[in-house]
Amino acid sequence: MEGRIMEIRKKKRSKNHVSFCLYHVSLFLFFLIFLFTTPAQSQEKRKISLEDFYELKEIKTLSFSPDNRWLAYVVSSKDKAKNSRYSNLWMVPVAGGKPVRLTYQEKNDDSPAWSLDGRYLAFISNRSGKSGLWLFRAEGGEPYELIKIETDIESFVWSPDSSRIAFLAKDPKLKGKGENEGREIIVVNRLQHKRDGEGYLDDRHRHIWMVHVLSGEIKKLTDGPFDEEDISFSPDGKEIIFSSNRTANPEANRNSDIWALEIETGKIRQITTDSRPETNPCFSPDGRSVAYLQTSGPVYGTNFLWLSSADGTRLRKLTSFLDRNVLPKFFWSGDGNYIYFCLEDSGNQLLARVETGTGKIEKLISGEKVINNLAVSADGHYLAFTSSDPINPPEIYICRSDGQDLRKLTSLHEEFSTRLNLSWPENIHYRSFDGQEIEGWILKPPDFDPSKKYPLIVRVHGGPNAQYDTSFNFEFQLLAAENYVVLYTNPRGSSGYGEAFGRAIWADWGNKDLKDILAGINYVVKRGYIDPGKIGIYGWSYGGILVNYAITRTNLFRSAISGASDSDYFSCYGTDDLHLWWEEELGLPWDNFELYRRLSPIKDVKKVKTPTLFLCGQFDYRCPLSQSEMMYLSLKRLGVETELVIYPGEGHNLSQLDHQVDRMKRVIAWFNKYLK
Repeated sequence: MEGRIMEIRKKKRSKNHVSFCLYHVSLFLFFLIFLFTTPAQSQEKRKISLEDFYELKEIKTLSFSPDNRWLAYVVSSKDKAKNSRYSNLWMVPVAGGKPVRLTYQEKNDDSPAWSLDGRYLAFISNRSGKSGLWLFRAEGGEPYELIKIETDIESFVWSPDSSRIAFLAKDPKLKGKGENEGREIIVVNRLQHKRDGEGYLDDRHRHIWMVHVLSGEIKKLTDGPFDEEDISFSPDGKEIIFSSNRTANPEANRNSDIWALEIETGKIRQITTDSRPETNPCFSPDGRSVAYLQTSGPVYGTNFLWLSSADGTRLRKLTSFLDRNVLPKFFWSGDGNYIYFCLEDSGNQLLARVETGTGKIEKLISGEKVINNLAVSADGHYLAFTSSDPINPPEIYICRSDGQDLRKLTSLHEEFSTRLNLSWPENIHYRSFDGQEIEGWILKPPDFDPSKKYPLIVRVHGGPNAQYDTSFNFEFQLLAAENYVVLYTNPRGSSGYGEAFGRAIWADWGNKDLKDILAGINYVVKRGYIDPGKIGIYGWSYGGILVNYAITRTNLFRSAISGASDSDYFSCYGTDDLHLWWEEELGLPWDNFELYRRLSPIKDVKKVKTPTLFLCGQFDYRCPLSQSEMMYLSLKRLGVETELVIYPGEGHNLSQLDHQVDRMKRVIAWFNKYLK
């Protein structure tokens, strides 16, 4: 039986006398064992190991019940024996108490959301083979699938009166014909012809649908060669607001705008008209305003929070003085006076609010931590979110709407900090070659001795417009436990430090960003505890690209690992899924061949002397396997020690547990071979 929603069945009161006595004897024995074993055990911390990876859980999608008594959420767990992950629904009392598990399927239950009348908890699950829409009744019992539709439901939202659910889904795919199913010839006619994680794209698009909860009647609300995103109801339930690129050639630009659909008539009106991308619209509680995100420019643009009148006639940039990324999924306060959101800031991720009338911004929860998965209670009095720091994996916390009375609601990873000997990274700031200040972190082995010399591993993040942050990083802790010092920095091109800092590498990859990293290495080596002859570098995605630059421009590194990287940008165009990115930053390749060639690491490959391991997914459509093959074959032909590892069935980010573990094992083995 899967769990109930609003009531927990009480244990039977009737117990015989023998059971009663046995219970108290057992309790007494447990107390004695606890008394004599706990102090010793609490002092015996051990180093982290690969086996601990399977104990890490992911928490996501928090949702308050309408009466503010419960918080529903998703816990994603790993099953080593079955080499799989599964997600289940849980809920925890807002007042504090023991969490209650709602589902037990070895499937993926996700995205819980309560109906506003409190009668249902809806969620998306693949337990029937596709991602479908399922409902729990508040009075209890098993969940049931609301509709049968031959396509995956991607997201959904309740109507204010709880009678309908709007959802996003592509048109159902035409069924295959008998023995040819799964072996159909692929015909491509779209400009955006492929996407990592999806493969080659057909002519189907993502549209808005609606289902009546009681009758199960389904209606498709939008159509055409467009994709809709970020749906939300108006407070009166008469409109659905969404973002969509409805230009003449939507796959040739990023011009998504905010639109409103009148449900009864099907009429669609445009709210924003700016050429920059606008996303994540949300009506104010009174329906008179719309908040949304606008990205200031291509590739390295910053997400700003904007406010518009519902008819689009009055626009205002709410976070104009905040040169930081506002993250998607923000919430209005019940009275409409505030909007709550998370933002990136110098390696941290903070919780803040902006006063809608004045634009005044207040940071509510800050410090060396990363806050995610924000949710706001129905009455607007409480904020719930996940929070993580360098030695603590994410847990759920709750606070008042002013950031006060912070409380922890879950303890899924309590043993990580109590049982494992983990290292807190040292935050550093140093000057690069031209005086630019760069932030980074040094993670030392748990039993670090400053009088010794340690090998150094330099870890480079992807993006490039992303940031290393202060969340728990299993891989970094594992490398430190292997007696390495780990250096990770946010060079120019990173997010979290303002738009100018991010745009500093525009069409100039492998220059300032690489020099920023090299300056960080020099800063650490001068401290005296690094063996300068034992330095390795490792990166994934754009981090792997920077590794390719590093090994073609310096012999500083004794060993290198390049994961899911690019090497020849001209051949990337059309073979990856980023044609718009290349066009926006470097122009069309046939018009700017010399720029593409000059920036490509492969042109300097004959200079490489560093033993390099290349890692890539077989079906990586972001940084195609052929890019790693080019580097590998070139090094092999040049007589440089190298190896190429291809993960079958994987895209850009490895998803299979055994592949993730294999990657970590190979990373450690490669560095051990050359740095120890």
